[in-house]
Amino acid sequence: MYKHISYFMWRLVVGTVVGVMLSVLMAPLAMAHPYQPSVGLITQLDNQQYKLALKLPVIAGEHTQITPTLTNGGTIRLLSSQRSDNGFGMDEQDYLLQLKANTSSPTLVFNGLKTGQLLTQLTQKDGQVSTLALYKGHNRLHLTDKISIWTTIKLFVTLGITHILTGIDHLMFVAGLLLFTRDFKTFLKAITCFTLAHSITLSLSALNLVHIPEPPVETGIALSILFLCYELTRPYDKQHPTLSRKFPWIISFSFGLLHGLGFASALKEVGLSQTSIPLALACFNIGVEIGQLIFLSFLIMLLKLCAKVHVFHHKFFQKVPLYTMGIMASFWFIQRAYIMFHVL
Repeated sequence: MYKHISYFMWRLVVGTVVGVMLSVLMAPLAMAHPYQPSVGLITQLDNQQYKLALKLPVIAGEHTQITPTLTNGGTIRLLSSQRSDNGFGMDEQDYLLQLKANTSSPTLVFNGLKTGQLLTQLTQKDGQVSTLALYKGHNRLHLTDKISIWTTIKLFVTLGITHILTGIDHLMFVAGLLLFTRDFKTFLKAITCFTLAHSITLSLSALNLVHIPEPPVETGIALSILFLCYELTRPYDKQHPTLSRKFPWIISFSFGLLHGLGFASALKEVGLSQTSIPLALACFNIGVEIGQLIFLSFLIMLLKLCAKVHVFHHKFFQKVPLYTMGIMASFWFIQRAYIMFHVL
């Protein structure tokens, strides 16, 4: 037992040192957080006044700069501004929009929208909610337009697909789970448990029934990848398999609960109204599953191609993915643990 622990600690230390060295050389690649769009929550107060809550993501210390303007006259007054200074999270700005009297087609323009998306949610005074994604070249929101439900469905399905496919840490865990299981039937059980688990916590967190701060969740996700890497580098004993080897679905379900909380952070940052959450949650979760299937299909195809090339049968090439995952997971774990203890 102690031999295994010391062996794990040795790999953890080596992986951490190399991971920190790589992070200096490849800082942009070291960021594992999924893509997070900007968010604009607009609430109609009366016929001439709207309130705008603008949430702008901070990515690797870079602050998103977006400025709202009205095209048909009127004024925009900044009510409050809160800046995130810890290198992540969201900058928050509240505005009061005052339209001119008898404005027939009030239009809100978001200047500076160069990359990514701005997810807007407009709540009319009668309670009707419309959700629309804006991007470069399409940065205008007509405040009187009606958005179809189909547009909203496509938006959140796309957001779910984008979220999972840009979440390198989530994809690494799924890849490790595929390598961890010995046959497709076992993998199917494990990935089903993972899907069930992250769907449970995604729903509970998005509905505000469960609340866990983001830093511990992100630290736990990095640790889940480290655990898989450790198990994969250990010799496989068919006669006396470890508990995780014998029941891989337990590992996938347990860590799936953590990953679901990570998925939920994307929806919680949006700050949707309670009436929009059920539809957005269902569509976002469908998008996550579609993205997961896309990644798994690509990974299985890649493994089959590599299996046909004799040179990839060498143990060196079999260990490269594991050590790469372990190095990056070690860096993320230390990075997130540092943030966790300095934020909480």
